[in-house]
Amino acid sequence: MGITQCSSPQPIAVAQGNIEYVERFTYLGSVISSDRDVEADINTRLAKAAAVFRRLDNVWRSSSLSLKIKLDLYTSLIVSTAIYASETWNSTARICQQLDVFYWHNLRKILGITWKNHVTNMEVLSRTGQRRLQDIVAERRLRMAGYIIRMPPGRPANHAMSWTPRGSGRQQGRPPKTWRSTFKEDLVDRGVD
Repeated sequence: MGITQCSSPQPIAVAQGNIEYVERFTYLGSVISSDRDVEADINTRLAKAAAVFRRLDNVWRSSSLSLKIKLDLYTSLIVSTAIYASETWNSTARICQQLDVFYWHNLRKILGITWKNHVTNMEVLSRTGQRRLQDIVAERRLRMAGYIIRMPPGRPANHAMSWTPRGSGRQQGRPPKTWRSTFKEDLVDRGVD
């Protein structure tokens, strides 16, 4: 599921004109990059979710709303904004850490916990009944893969699961983390070989 690096991309003509080649663009709120960099998309998503979270500060501070209502609002508004299209993200230790730090920071704010309280992240998850955000993203990735695998073999999405681009042989150095390698790790983490 990779994109080969081209020194000079082939022009695409549409309606008697060429489409401009760009390294990065935004489509349906997701940042698409020619170098398979999902961190730009993740940073954009988390920034949008953080902006929504800040706008609802009076809700999180409210004593008249129950914790359950606050968590339901948080999950439906903030988390869904943060992980929109996360099924297509590859996963590195840095990305997982970034997701979880964002998640724990917001949950601590909802619970009214500061750094002075010395409450662990696992305790925060326990008090709220939540799971780590990286686990939610992995579950969504597995669910999408399940849909694709069950498709008839001739479908493009099914073909993409096993496709290897031309010219993508072994390069020097550590290979970049891909969606496919992330998917395989998700399976291994769940005891599926």
